[in-house]
Amino acid sequence: MCASCFPPAPPAVPLPVKRTPRVATRSLRSPAPGSTGKAAEVRPPNLPHRIFHVTHVSNLPLILEAGELLPSSQAEPELRLSSDITHELRASAPVSEGVSVLDCVAFSLSPLATWWGEVQDGAAGPTWSDAAGAASTIDFVVLGVDVAAVANSLVVSDGDAAAKVTRLGSGADGRDRMLARAAASPWALQAAEALVPGSVSLDLVALVAVANDRRRDEVRALLKSAGVSAKVAVYPPWFVPQVGE
Repeated sequence: MCASCFPPAPPAVPLPVKRTPRVATRSLRSPAPGSTGKAAEVRPPNLPHRIFHVTHVSNLPLILEAGELLPSSQAEPELRLSSDITHELRASAPVSEGVSVLDCVAFSLSPLATWWGEVQDGAAGPTWSDAAGAASTIDFVVLGVDVAAVANSLVVSDGDAAAKVTRLGSGADGRDRMLARAAASPWALQAAEALVPGSVSLDLVALVAVANDRRRDEVRALLKSAGVSAKVAVYPPWFVPQVGE
């Protein structure tokens, strides 16, 4: 048949389906059942929990004899890492009223601190003594102290504590603020310093790290003879330059 004379019927149009409206059980802005409606607590980043003091093994007998780590203004080490000019700069840099950087025991927030990397690379430049440049890094020891053990007096800097542009944080709020800032990046963590005004008892030393087994046996014997119970551990990565850092 001709489509012009007998056109096909139009296609059937489906009737619209009537949807039943959904009733929201609660507002999206309403707190879930059992919740307080308060925003989730914002937690600070993980703060460093240990600080590190590096010294040459030849200094250890004097430290053990004193029973404490002395500030640089009082200590007379067998081998001094800093140059005379660095010594003077730290003596003139204030930490608080009447207390200079040199009047503190200096720690790092990382066993791979920026300054320690410079010593591992040969201690070149005016910052370091000739003895530091001639020393072998396997002849050093790293003493670890928990932050909690010295928290009440701890002062934290975001770089070389004697530099004029360096910021210092003390007291609970200032300390934690600087610790959080340091924890934000490996570079900041390695650059920061931690200072304890006065001396630090060896009873607070939780760990002594060394480069090899021979040094471990030597240091362990020295500690035992002095009645110091700190753990002695061999950890070579802390004593070799970090390639590519």
